[in-house]
Amino acid sequence: MSTTNQANRLAIQGGEALCTEPWPLPWHGPAAIGEEEVEAVTGVLRSRKLFRFLDHENSWCTRFEKHFRDMTGCRHALAVGGGTAALISGLVGIGVGDGDEVIIPAHTYIASASAVIIVGAVPVLAEIDESLTIDPTRIEALITPRTKAIMPVHMRGIPCDMDPILALAKRRDLKIIEDVAQACGATYKGRRCGSLGDVGCFSVQQYKMITAGEGGVVVTDDEVIFERAALRHDSAMHFWNPGKHAHAAFAGENFRMNEMEGALGCVQFGRLAGIIERCRALRGRVREGIAGLPGLRMHRCADPDGDCGISLVVYLESGGEAKRFSKALRAEGVPCNSIYDQGIPDRHIYCYWEYVMEKGSHDPLGRPWTSPAHDQERVYTPDMCPRTLDILGKAVLLPFSQTYEDRHADLMIEAVRKVTALL
Repeated sequence: MSTTNQANRLAIQGGEALCTEPWPLPWHGPAAIGEEEVEAVTGVLRSRKLFRFLDHENSWCTRFEKHFRDMTGCRHALAVGGGTAALISGLVGIGVGDGDEVIIPAHTYIASASAVIIVGAVPVLAEIDESLTIDPTRIEALITPRTKAIMPVHMRGIPCDMDPILALAKRRDLKIIEDVAQACGATYKGRRCGSLGDVGCFSVQQYKMITAGEGGVVVTDDEVIFERAALRHDSAMHFWNPGKHAHAAFAGENFRMNEMEGALGCVQFGRLAGIIERCRALRGRVREGIAGLPGLRMHRCADPDGDCGISLVVYLESGGEAKRFSKALRAEGVPCNSIYDQGIPDRHIYCYWEYVMEKGSHDPLGRPWTSPAHDQERVYTPDMCPRTLDILGKAVLLPFSQTYEDRHADLMIEAVRKVTALL
C-alpha cells in the first residue's frame, strides 16, 4: 500500500491510485466477533434452552436487558427480535395508534416510517439539517391536532439536537420516541441517546454498532409504557412473567429475542466501548487532517463528543461536485459514497419509500391511509422535502470501523487532500 503521491494526476484521470489493496469491511459489531461469542452461542445450543422464559431470571436475554438498563440509566429494558420490532413496541408503549400522526425525519431507514404505519398511525416527514438528523426548527409547523409523537433518529451515530425537541414536546404535550438504531452508545450532553425521551429503541442487526444478528431493545423509565411495549412484543407476556401488572392485557405479536441472540448480544455489549473509542479516534484524526480544505465543510453535530465516530460527512458546493468527488476518492482506493446522487435507491431517503409515497397497504380497505380517524387528503411526493434532498445531494460520507489502522486514516487524509487539490 503506497502512502506517497507519485503522480500529479488523479486516478480517474489516468494517474496512480494512492491505494490498491482492499480495505477492511466498515463493520463494527460483526468485525469484533471472536471466540467468546462462539463459546457463548454454542453454550446455549449445548444447553438446549433456546427460549428465554425457560429460566427468565438467569437467561442471556435478561442479562442483555440489564446491560441496556445500566447503560441508559432507564428503569426498564425489553429485548426484542429486531429494530423495527423495537419501534413498533415503543410506539404502542406510548399509545400511538389509529388517528395519530408521528413526525419523523425525511432521512432515516424506511423502518422508522414502516413502524408508524404498522401501528395504524401516519408518518409526517420533517426536513433535516446538516447534522443529517431532524431539524428542530422545522418540526413545530408540522404539528396538527392529530400529532401524538416526534421520532428523532440519531443517524449514522450522530446525536440529534435534543434540547429544543424535548422543549417543544413538553410545550405541545407530545411524546418522544428515540430511534437509536444506528447510534448505540452515543450521548447527548452527558446523557445516553435513547434515555432522553419517553422511550428509546435500539437495533443490534448485522450493520449496527454491536450485533446479535437480528434484535433490538426498548428502554423507558415509565412502567406503563414498558408494560404496553412488552405486551405488544409478546401476546403471552403476562403469563411468562406473572405478578402485578400496570396495564391490562391485550393481543400482541411474537417479537421475542431468543437465547442465542441474547448470548451474542451480551458478549458484543462488552466490546461497545472499545469500538466507539477507536472509531472516534480515527474520525478525529481524519477530521483534523482535512480541516480547512477549500470547498469542503464537515457535518455539524449538536454534541461532537457524543458522536459514535462511525462516519464523517463532508459537504461539497453542489450535488454534481459531490458525485465527482466521491468517484475520484473511490478511484484512489478510499471507501466513501455520495449519499444521494439519484443512482441506487437508498431506503434511508424518503423519496425511495415507495409504500409511503404511494400509500400502499396490505389491508383490503387501504388502512391506515383510509381510516376516518386520519386526514385522508394527505399527499406524499418525491420532492416534498427539498432541503433534505439538497443536503444529502451535497454530502459525501467517509466510513470508519475499529478495524481500520492509523495508516487507513492517513490514506483517507491524503486522498481527500489530493482530490481537493486536483479535481
